[in-house]
Amino acid sequence: MNRRRTVAVMATFAVVGALVGALLRPGAGSIDESTPVHGDAELATQTLEHLSTEGMYALSIAEVSPEGTRTATIGAPLDGAFEIGSVSKAITGLLYAEALERGEVHPETTLGQVFQLADAAAGEVTLEGLSQHRSGLPRLPISLTMMVDSYRWLLLGHNPYREEPADVVEDLRSVSVGGDDPSYSNVGYAALGLALAAVAETSYSELVRSRLAEPLGLETFYLPDHGDGAAHPQAVDGRSASGRAQQPWDSAGYAPAGGIRADADSMAGLAQALLSDEAPGASALDPVSDFDESTQIGAGWLTQEHQGREITWHNGQTGGFSTWFGLDRERGTAVFISAASDHPVDDAGRTLLLEAGRSSDD
Repeated sequence: MNRRRTVAVMATFAVVGALVGALLRPGAGSIDESTPVHGDAELATQTLEHLSTEGMYALSIAEVSPEGTRTATIGAPLDGAFEIGSVSKAITGLLYAEALERGEVHPETTLGQVFQLADAAAGEVTLEGLSQHRSGLPRLPISLTMMVDSYRWLLLGHNPYREEPADVVEDLRSVSVGGDDPSYSNVGYAALGLALAAVAETSYSELVRSRLAEPLGLETFYLPDHGDGAAHPQAVDGRSASGRAQQPWDSAGYAPAGGIRADADSMAGLAQALLSDEAPGASALDPVSDFDESTQIGAGWLTQEHQGREITWHNGQTGGFSTWFGLDRERGTAVFISAASDHPVDDAGRTLLLEAGRSSDD
């Protein structure tokens, strides 16, 4: 199947899936002011003031400032584990920076030096290029399997990412590689995380546990095994904005690009460590090149000016969750917000970050 025909088929699947999904819309159940709150009630109320809750089925929030740390959940236990989606890329960025510090890899280390890619074009891609989304790799490889899985997600809410690490490496052998202009790539960040794990002779999940979660005391910060995303006792169920149940996105192959689950307390702990420069690989936050006209990028982390403040951030979205995690490093503040919904929470996150620690500025 040639590329043009493949793209056309994908577009058809997307349209049909969206239409059928709308017909299967199961109804209401969004959170509101009467939904049970756990943790800091004031933080929960403040969050609801900045967020339309229609199509939101649970929220997890953390705020860190010089005044202290506050966490809250709405419609979920305080220790509920939410999918943080592509915020996982920022975590992979920390692991990359930390591997550089250990001397395990170098910016010019190529994928071909880590994996057996023969003469594949992806073999010349460097880890630095991957970390800055300058690898030339596409957002995702285009294949019939990927199209079918995407259709199953649109139609039934199934997990569209079922790849194992070996599948991602196999895709690298045939995927096309473009130029070095910034271009967001899921397969690129999957490859980066898997390469770091391969060099360390472990799994990506173990890398997250041993180099970040355990050293920082992040008790609920983990990657579920493939097919076990809902099995963890703290796992919160994901839903689309329409209310349809969504399978967990728990692919082992794409885990470095979007597979981590965490609770509010663990994300607050991570934020504290990042703000104090005590987190492993914290240099990943430092911007090193332009990502677009208004944004710079470090190792996965984006830096952007918002209402006169410099914010370092990343967001994420899976079939059943949307997340925003941002830091104002100068003021020593951070906000994490994640919703059981695919409706974005970026605006609310940025607003909460601007408000965080205001009284300490007076």
